[in-house]
Amino acid sequence: MIDDAFINRMAAKCIASSEELDAIALSGGIARIQTVNLHHLALAAKYDVFAATIDNADFITADGWPIVSLLRSRGVDVGRVTGSEFLERMLSGRAFRHVRTGVLGATRAIGDKFRGHLHDSGLRVEFREHGDRESWVASQLVTELKEHDIELLLIAVTPPHGDSIGDELSRFGYDGIVINVGGAVDMMTSDGHSIAPRWVRTIKLEWAFRLAREPRRLWRRYFLECMPIFAKFVLPTYWRRQTDLVERPETWELRSRRTLTV
Repeated sequence: MIDDAFINRMAAKCIASSEELDAIALSGGIARIQTVNLHHLALAAKYDVFAATIDNADFITADGWPIVSLLRSRGVDVGRVTGSEFLERMLSGRAFRHVRTGVLGATRAIGDKFRGHLHDSGLRVEFREHGDRESWVASQLVTELKEHDIELLLIAVTPPHGDSIGDELSRFGYDGIVINVGGAVDMMTSDGHSIAPRWVRTIKLEWAFRLAREPRRLWRRYFLECMPIFAKFVLPTYWRRQTDLVERPETWELRSRRTLTV
């Protein structure tokens, strides 16, 4: 269920910038980060069990301008922080070269292509699991992740399944950073998907770009599932701001007991 208290809890733990997300991912701590877009809110409004995955996450990011507007209405200064752009930074920079990384989800063919991209950038994937998600057992996955000493786990499974398995891994004691990147790995490999050009992202029309490329898959999600949520929760924020503003902490304390200054 979505209500003001739920949105306020999201705002209080929202990562404000790409730089802050990178710092947490590189911290060596223990945390689960859930990227949240309008589709996530539609699922949360329909299924309490999915809403719980957002509530249980240590941090969220505003993966979409509607979520940015919604959280800014709570008085927090957040920007749009997406899983796809996080992967772009991983591939283009040097900061993640020594991080032991795992990928959970996507097909084996997509995983092979993504591993190739990482290898070309000087990065390595130390753990991969591309099997049938229905056969995954969280406790067994946690054991394997610990055996491989995985510090950063990218979950490449679209909602609601990816967020649910990430929540389970955390509950079973995975001791690294989990980031739910959804379909971003598929986008990075350009296998039937692609990331919108930067100018499209700048003018906030990435949703239209994706809809034009995949109308059969996305029209129902955008117009029947997400539009009612947009009209009820997001649209009013364009002319009304909430008076009881949410405060974000100046430091994030990760479960590893390490404190990250942001």
